[in-house]
Amino acid sequence: MSDNFQAAASSQPEKNVLMLVNTHVYDDPRVISEGASLAQAGYNVRIIGAARQGGLPVQDTIRGMNVLLTPMVTEARPLPLLRALWRWLRGDIGKITQTPQSPKTNMVSFLFFNLWALRVGMKMPADIIHAHDLSPLPVAWLLARWRRAPLIYDAHESAPDFYTGLKGRLVAKLEKALIGKPDAVITVGERLARALRERGAKRVIVIGNWKRLEQFTLDAQRLETKCHELGLERKQLVISYIGALETDRAIQPLLDAVEQSPNVTLLMGGRGSQQAAVEAAANRSRNIRWLGWVDMAEIPTYTHLSDAVYYCLSISQDSQADLNVDNNYYSTPNKLFEAFAAGKAIIARRGIGEIGEILEQIPAGILLDEVTPKTLKAAFKQLENPATLKRLQEAALAAREHYHWGMAEERLRQLYDELIQ
Repeated sequence: MSDNFQAAASSQPEKNVLMLVNTHVYDDPRVISEGASLAQAGYNVRIIGAARQGGLPVQDTIRGMNVLLTPMVTEARPLPLLRALWRWLRGDIGKITQTPQSPKTNMVSFLFFNLWALRVGMKMPADIIHAHDLSPLPVAWLLARWRRAPLIYDAHESAPDFYTGLKGRLVAKLEKALIGKPDAVITVGERLARALRERGAKRVIVIGNWKRLEQFTLDAQRLETKCHELGLERKQLVISYIGALETDRAIQPLLDAVEQSPNVTLLMGGRGSQQAAVEAAANRSRNIRWLGWVDMAEIPTYTHLSDAVYYCLSISQDSQADLNVDNNYYSTPNKLFEAFAAGKAIIARRGIGEIGEILEQIPAGILLDEVTPKTLKAAFKQLENPATLKRLQEAALAAREHYHWGMAEERLRQLYDELIQ
């Protein structure tokens, strides 16, 4: 660990926050939003994350937060393991991240992230420890005990339901052993909050993936320029989906429906197992715009260029086929609140995830009983009706008054003020 990161971390010793997240920090809007809010409130925020992308500085400052990315280790072969262990013993984090093109999360990466987090975290002053998801919670608990500091468990998802088979059972046992340890648990929605209380969490607070409204207030000229760059026509219906390109997001039916709908344009971005299918569809069809990986700062722009945001979850009778099916019951995705913040309609799956429950109460979307090219083309037809689209978008715009980051930020700051006396 370099002296620069250590010096920055100790600049405000009375309000030191240490966050641990076993993902690539810059890809996680929840981590960034929470950390930035705390930094703005005067806390000295340090985040230890995993280097899941190569060529980035290991230490950086973003929106007032100090970020450190630990080396990513995925190979279980003896020589790479020995090299990684030797590097850990020397404390050699390096200066630029080096990682495989498609890093896999496995037991090896889990072990080495926690070893690095423990080594680095023990050198950091911390008045409160904040673990994002279950993966870093064991080390976060150890560091909290070491520092005699309060501990927060931030459950982005239902960890036991995210995996299947033996791995799922082991994760469930791990959460059961640790769920009562944190001083507070925060999570994304009411469904998961209820489940965490039933599992033994002492105090659970909902801090949703809501959005800063000012980030979704954009200059009209900027939007016009981007619209021209993408070749979007005003007469066409524009649908967007930017996120994880996985099988449980019903990506293929969307691609098929758009290819059969020449008056509909799809803005598609992200990465995942379905990326090759998306790129192939974009090469075949002029009305599918492949955006590649989209920086978080650009999400508001593409959302504003859309008439509707797509977020449909698929289900399977075989739980092995879609690893996230059980976890989808709790889904309150960023896409929903991005649509609210921009005042855009939503296409979603009825009854799947808390998103479906919210949209039953807030008439801002078209809910599908099944996701097929046929049902999606019917949804497109509804959205092409100006009166229908206006009604849905007005409902979305009204909903943002109840779902915005200002409310989440107030809850987060109140919790921190209570835990750090």
